[in-house]
Amino acid sequence: MFKHEKLNLLIFSVLVALQLLGVIGLLTRFHPFYLFIIIPLFFWGGISTTLYLHRYLTHRGFEMPEWLKFIFATGSAVTLAGDPVTWVGDHRYHHLKSDTDEDIHSPAHGFPYAHMMWLIRKPPEFRERSKRYAADVSKIWYCRLFERSWVYVLPHLFVAITLYLTLGLAGMLWCLYVPMLVIYNVTWSVNSICHMPRLGYRSFDTSDHSRNNLWIGVLGFGEGYHNNHHAQPRCAAHGLRWWEFDLTRYVIWGLEKCGLAWKVVWPAKEAKDSDAPLTEGATLVLASAKAENPL
Repeated sequence: MFKHEKLNLLIFSVLVALQLLGVIGLLTRFHPFYLFIIIPLFFWGGISTTLYLHRYLTHRGFEMPEWLKFIFATGSAVTLAGDPVTWVGDHRYHHLKSDTDEDIHSPAHGFPYAHMMWLIRKPPEFRERSKRYAADVSKIWYCRLFERSWVYVLPHLFVAITLYLTLGLAGMLWCLYVPMLVIYNVTWSVNSICHMPRLGYRSFDTSDHSRNNLWIGVLGFGEGYHNNHHAQPRCAAHGLRWWEFDLTRYVIWGLEKCGLAWKVVWPAKEAKDSDAPLTEGATLVLASAKAENPL
C-alpha cells in the first residue's frame, strides 16, 4: 500500500540505529550476570506486545485490572514497540484489508516491505485514518499521552540511562538493545513470514494468506500461529494444538487462575468457517471507527 511512498528518513534512521545498537551489543563482552536482566526485560517487552497491545488492546480477548494494563503499556514503551493508539489502529486496519492491495504490510509487495519498510514508507496522513480504528484506545489517558513522542520515549530513556550508569555501555547494549533487536524482528516476521505461502501451514481456510510458523510461534510467544489468529481474531489463544507452544496463552491462563484476567475468549470447541470470526473482528474495528466519527 505504501510501497511507492516517500521514505521517512527520521523513522528509518531511528529503526536502523536501534537495531545497530543490538548488533554492536552482540559484539561486546558478555557477562553471565546480564541474563538476570536480559530475560526479565525480554519477557516484559515481548509479553507487553503480544498480550497487551495485541490480544488485549487490539482484539479485546479478555479483561484485566487497570494497574496491570499500565504495567504492560509501560513495558511496550520501554522497548519502543509503538504507541498503543497507532499500533492498534494499524493492526485492526490490517485485519480488514489483509493481503489485499490496501493491506499496510503484505508480503505481496515484497518481503522487505512487509517486514520493516512499511513503517518507513507510511505517510504521516495515514496516521489519522489509523486512529479512527483505535478510537476506544484514544480514550485511555496514558495511551493518549503516549501519542506524544517525547512522553513515549521517557520509559525507554529511563531504563537505558539506568543500565548505562550501573552496568556501563556493554551492559546497556546487552540488556536492552539485544532483546529489542530480537523482539522487533520476531514481531515483524509475523507480518512478513507468516503471510508467505511456502513458509508455514494452514489449519483454517481464511480469505488471506496467513500461515502458522512453529519457529516464530515459539520465539514470538505464540504470535507465529498466525493462521489460527486470523481465523479467530478475538481468541486469547493462538496455539490451538498441543504442540503449538503459546507462552502468551499460558500467561493469560495463569492470570485468569489468579483472578487477574476475566471474560477470556478461549478457543471454540469446534472451529467454525472463517467468515464468522473475521466478521466478529471487523465488527470491533468498525465500532471503534464509528465511535470516533458518529453519524
